[in-house]
Amino acid sequence: MNEPNLTSGSSARLGWLLGAAWGLAFAAGAAVGVGPGASGPARADEHEIAGTAAVRFGPGPIGSAVYPRQEIPIRYSHAQHLALGLDCAYCHPKAAGSTRSADFLFPKGASCDGCHTQQHPRPEGVKAQCELCHTRVIGERVAATIQAPRPKIVFNHRLHMDKGSTCEGCHGDMSKVRLATVLQLPSEASCLKCHDGVQSTNRCGACHPADSAGRLVVRDFVDRTAPLLVPRGQSSWGAAHDLAFVEDHRGIAKANPQLCASCHSESSCTECHGGAIRPMRIHAADYMTTHALDSRANTQECQSCHRTQTDCLACHERLGFGAGPDRRFGVGSSLRFHPDGFVGPFGSPQGHAFAAQRNVAACASCHTEDTCLACHATTGIGNAGLGVNPHGPGFTASARCTALAARNHRVCLKCHEPGDPRNECM
Repeated sequence: MNEPNLTSGSSARLGWLLGAAWGLAFAAGAAVGVGPGASGPARADEHEIAGTAAVRFGPGPIGSAVYPRQEIPIRYSHAQHLALGLDCAYCHPKAAGSTRSADFLFPKGASCDGCHTQQHPRPEGVKAQCELCHTRVIGERVAATIQAPRPKIVFNHRLHMDKGSTCEGCHGDMSKVRLATVLQLPSEASCLKCHDGVQSTNRCGACHPADSAGRLVVRDFVDRTAPLLVPRGQSSWGAAHDLAFVEDHRGIAKANPQLCASCHSESSCTECHGGAIRPMRIHAADYMTTHALDSRANTQECQSCHRTQTDCLACHERLGFGAGPDRRFGVGSSLRFHPDGFVGPFGSPQGHAFAAQRNVAACASCHTEDTCLACHATTGIGNAGLGVNPHGPGFTASARCTALAARNHRVCLKCHEPGDPRNECM
């Protein structure tokens, strides 16, 4: 076998490839937590937002919209200390008088010195024992301290304790917990046990920060990458904003509009239902091939987002299904969209009349108003028709004729010219 001839150019390319491979390997190792200082495989945080949220809102930091992620480099066991007879107030003496959620209620080092050796401050000649409680120590110096960003919630410890609330009622049974995290902070479900509208107010703005208009602040003003305040779980009054909520929100919006108004203004509705840009994930990916079934059955309120004469008709005419110059159906074509007898001679059963009365929107997706006027308009108006009466015998003497004319008589002028005796009800 001949030895490979590595020229300077090929050597450079080989070096570049090896460097790229090494960089990818290093990046992969960093992603899974392999390398110096890694404590194990990477795990998703309990309060991390849904993976699909990044598609809409972009990447954001780990944490929840109420409790930002905390860093507590402390070695501590609540279960062990409670078993020794210590109560909550011994380590958290300021909790009973706290009136703000921003108050720093973590135990200070001096409170630990009562049982452990004097370390805060440490007298001269006393051996440092930082590693007894702190997990990040370099020599005799603590390298990292507690990082607990202010929670985005309104809470008054003193008020709750004066009302009879206990530590266990909000934070759970701490005798089974080692190091407390945001998982031991009150959840919405635990708050609603008392905030049910009877024992205490269930107004969202009582606990969640609100703006000047009274609506909840769902996005942080400073950190725009922070997770948004979005209802999730079973305790959201049926308003959990999951992937199906974009289709299922009509029921909760009608049943409890005040709940929606806690976060949304009227423009939130009109931007989707009446705006120029609408969400694309309402329908399935291949809905274009099956939408005719929903349209003909009238099971979907297509007009809440689509305009029949612009969206439906324009698309159908481009595909040759309408009455435009490129039509593939109609006079002179062997293709038929409607069954035989759908439109017959005057006096014969008319199948299209039942379809139009049942769902005229389906008709308007291919036909314009002129299609109807060609048969039903009287001969004396601008677009002369055949004068075929669609109302049936005795219509002019019926209460329905009077009601329709009183509501909007201009509709009658679509087929009847002014002065036509058939334009007036008897």
